[in-house]
Amino acid sequence: MGMSAMLLVSSDICMLVNQIPLWIISLIYPDQHQSLLCEYLSYRVYGDYRMTQLPWAQGEEPRHLLEALRRTFLRTVETQQNPSLIRQRDNQPREITRSARTKMDSLFRSVTDLKAKGIYLQRSSNCLTDISFSSFGFFAQLRLPIFWVNEESKVLFSNLILFEMSPGVETDFGVTSYFNFMKTLINNANDVKVMREKGILCSTLENDEEVLDIFKSISTYGSSSTGLGHFNEVKMRIDKYCNNKARIWMAELINTYFRSPWAVIAFLAAAFLLCLTVVTVCNVTYAGSQT
Repeated sequence: MGMSAMLLVSSDICMLVNQIPLWIISLIYPDQHQSLLCEYLSYRVYGDYRMTQLPWAQGEEPRHLLEALRRTFLRTVETQQNPSLIRQRDNQPREITRSARTKMDSLFRSVTDLKAKGIYLQRSSNCLTDISFSSFGFFAQLRLPIFWVNEESKVLFSNLILFEMSPGVETDFGVTSYFNFMKTLINNANDVKVMREKGILCSTLENDEEVLDIFKSISTYGSSSTGLGHFNEVKMRIDKYCNNKARIWMAELINTYFRSPWAVIAFLAAAFLLCLTVVTVCNVTYAGSQT
């Protein structure tokens, strides 16, 4: 078919309006349909063939290929070793009032702002809902899933969000929640750069501005204002951390004066010289009082 035709087909089969029942594949390939589907989903989501079995139990098959892709993106097998994440999923987050939600949305910060306040990023897994926040005194850690961005991302994830919002479909809005959360973190190309350097965002695009445009172009249809999503509790914990003045002052002090190893060495050298001077003055004063 040629590379150009294959790229068009790859995008077309991810559109919600083009979906056909998934069981048709079993009619076309009665002996290989499971292995072929597993290879396709693994390569499409992870870029390799790491998956050895389909991410659903027998009798719980998805209706079509788009739903199968969604389940793979939200696959939790790789995150079962994260106890904090398991507790967060097991415990239902407390109810958030509209006024508290509005305040939370207005206070939530971008990646560069969080970094300046002592919140460091670390990648978690390939599951889009594997997002957690941990505080360690004067610094904190925000764990985010690994996400690949390419030319087909807008079509694929826009249709996944449309599927989650379709009538008669019962989902936990995992993909929609992920993009709502990421849109609050990514305000400019520098935010993309920070995530790329941490290995959280991986891209085949030419520059960070194109990645930024992809995230801006994927609409969640105002669902963030309804409190829809998994990560309201994470947002509230981040805001609570950022509202602690002592933590913020300490983080700003470190970012301003101890940004490089040389600054730390210079500070330690100055502190050593100051202590040495104080000891010398005390010894001279003591010797003078003895005479």
